[in-house]
Amino acid sequence: MKNLSEKICLGTAQFGLDYGINNTRGKIPKNEVFKILEYALQNGIEFIDTAYAYGDSEKVLGDFIKNNPNGKKFKIISKIPNVENIDKAIEETFTNLSVDKLYGYLVHNFNSFLENTKIFDTLLSLKHMGKVEKIGFSLYYPEEYYKIKDLEIDILQIPYSIFDQRFCNFFEEFKDKKIEVHARSVFLQGLIFKKPEELKGKFSKLKDKLLYINFLSKELDIPLNAIFLNFVLMNENLDKVVIGVDSLENLKENIDSLKFHKDIVKIFSKIIELRETDEEIIIPTKWG
Repeated sequence: MKNLSEKICLGTAQFGLDYGINNTRGKIPKNEVFKILEYALQNGIEFIDTAYAYGDSEKVLGDFIKNNPNGKKFKIISKIPNVENIDKAIEETFTNLSVDKLYGYLVHNFNSFLENTKIFDTLLSLKHMGKVEKIGFSLYYPEEYYKIKDLEIDILQIPYSIFDQRFCNFFEEFKDKKIEVHARSVFLQGLIFKKPEELKGKFSKLKDKLLYINFLSKELDIPLNAIFLNFVLMNENLDKVVIGVDSLENLKENIDSLKFHKDIVKIFSKIIELRETDEEIIIPTKWG
């Protein structure tokens, strides 16, 4: 259990924003965030994913790190924003997080990189100064990788789930280049927890696939989140799996779901065939 949880990286968008299609309660209260972070550490989760753009997420994390002796154990990955004054934003990130060094720093917005490629030079400079251990990109589309493949990349964060398997053809190359791969959008921002019969418009294309997974969930008595999370954790090409939570209870449910790992191995061949190719459905930024 603990070994599997060590592969989890805790996403923190909900710590600073009202985030997620299935999130009904909004931003998580600060006192509960602290309980979530403490529980994560107790269960072997030491990687944190955040960003300058996630509201006051970095500040909340920094307050925990300042006030909790165990907070220094966290390896934090943040993302550089698309703003005019990059230097000021970087300074704010380090100040807000109460850290002298980041484990990872990624380009958050690929289009902003295309408009200003010097943003990556800034990351390289931070790495060479010893303020950041690893640098890289958060990607949405496989074709974006072709434009950066010759750069000095340590980490790539990519979407990957039962439905979104678009990056699979690159896994061998990532491994050859020793690029650390972090998967996100495991639960498609909570879309997979909606009742299949409630899916309307473009999302109705997912209805039959989601009905089938719900059927497997009931037939095998395995929670839905366990099927989606363990499917991704099974992929040996992935170094970390980023999951967001909207409550302490939600984190406990996800950690508890790891006990079903061997059961998911048995149905892997059934669920890997459920990939979806319609980007209007599997890319949240296209939802509108």
